[in-house]
Amino acid sequence: MGSPHYEPGFRLGKYEILAHLSSGGMGAIYQAIDRGLGRTVALKVLSPDRLDDDRVKERFRREARNAARLNHPNIVTLYECGFDAGQNLLYLAMEFVDGTDLARHITRHGSLRPEETRRILIQAAKALVHAFNHGIVHRDIKPANFMLAREGRRTRVKLTDLGVAIAKGAGEFRITSEGCTVGTVDYMAPEQARDSQAADTRSDIYSLGCTAYHMLAGKPPFAQGGLGERVCRHQAMAPPDLRPISRTMSSGFWAIIQRMLAKKPEDRYADPEMLLQALKQTAAEKDSAPSSSSRYARPHAGRTAKRQSRSSTIMRAAPVIALEQSQAAAELHERALQMLDQEQGEKSARELLEKALQLDPLNVNCRQSLRDLNRRRPGGFWDRWFHSGDVSNIKSAMRFARSRGEWRTVLEQGERVLACQAADADTHLELAETAADVGLLDLARWFLEQGRLELPDNGELLRALARLYEHMRLWRPAVAYWRNVLELDPSNSEARRKVTEISARDQRARYQHRHA
Repeated sequence: MGSPHYEPGFRLGKYEILAHLSSGGMGAIYQAIDRGLGRTVALKVLSPDRLDDDRVKERFRREARNAARLNHPNIVTLYECGFDAGQNLLYLAMEFVDGTDLARHITRHGSLRPEETRRILIQAAKALVHAFNHGIVHRDIKPANFMLAREGRRTRVKLTDLGVAIAKGAGEFRITSEGCTVGTVDYMAPEQARDSQAADTRSDIYSLGCTAYHMLAGKPPFAQGGLGERVCRHQAMAPPDLRPISRTMSSGFWAIIQRMLAKKPEDRYADPEMLLQALKQTAAEKDSAPSSSSRYARPHAGRTAKRQSRSSTIMRAAPVIALEQSQAAAELHERALQMLDQEQGEKSARELLEKALQLDPLNVNCRQSLRDLNRRRPGGFWDRWFHSGDVSNIKSAMRFARSRGEWRTVLEQGERVLACQAADADTHLELAETAADVGLLDLARWFLEQGRLELPDNGELLRALARLYEHMRLWRPAVAYWRNVLELDPSNSEARRKVTEISARDQRARYQHRHA
């Protein structure tokens, strides 16, 4: 039985319905007026035939509890959760947003420009920062749950629908049957699809990445196929490169979206504040993109002139990977993983991963799989291969390729060196600097973080990471890494000065954000 529609003039407590706005599985939403305050509200009314369903009622009340904890200009405000005993109706009175939702906005325009997408994402990220600071994970981030309202000449983005959100530390009443999940498949993080209880703020960041992709492409990243097929693609496939579709998009902006869509939560932004700072500091379109520099990775005065000279040639053109190449690389990666799962041969899987990286050198998931495979079999195929060559010669070829701006060759040869010498700090730095040379700061960060996993106490890697995060204006991780440098070398005056300076910048940024 569907939810009944109440006509204008129908009274529910102190609210009088003005117009029906929309209907869903739980009930309907109306534009109404609070007769006591003269305020227009959005009235969400639970369908009478759902009052006997404890799970539906709990979801309804949970939305009220979670919304009541939040007060932010980018989140729809809850005014009241009430029950009209005379009408036997449960309702929520919320802020009325005079506008449309993001899903309809995308449908109307087909796709959005990168800069418009970036501005919407900044406001969405602010909403997630506020939710994160109050211990709430939304779990259903998607275009339909963002309202767009005009405020003068500006568009205000407002997050809504906290019905399946979870609050940290709150008693959890299961609103799904055992083995089920909550959320929307086209935007759901891999870990959330496996277990809704495993979702955290990084899951919301993944869903926001899918939303960003939808804005730019006019459809979610994995919109084809049945339910199970789409879930599998979210689990295993890299999203197709957007740049051939959105031709004005900068490589830096695409790198942000790729990081949001990383399969593993630990490979995404650790929290929405980091995402927000990255969005603020990265131009979305090529013509406004600031020139990149790898100065963050430059050595201090004690380093030799050799590294300084090899960094003097900087390739400014941002790399673009054709959509067909990106898709082919993703398919090769998936085939390699299937071979490994079925134990069909590591050598063949490694060859597939190599081919995939030749097609799409920016595919971090594929690069990670290759490194994992190389760690699994030390002394195997790659060891035999390296007996026929000289690692020092390969490293010399890397430096020559970098001086000529051949970034693909550098990234390819670097992986060969690390397959034999995973703890080669110089190669980790070379790869990171090359990525930064072409404007791929997120890829540079990944290279440095991977190097630190192999060499946790290497001062050069720590300094490079600290300078990178400072260059990206991500103050908190920058301070953390400078502190690590200081722990290794308490006499390091640069590290001590940086901790003081950047901590002050972080405090100013937080103050400005709170009072914006």
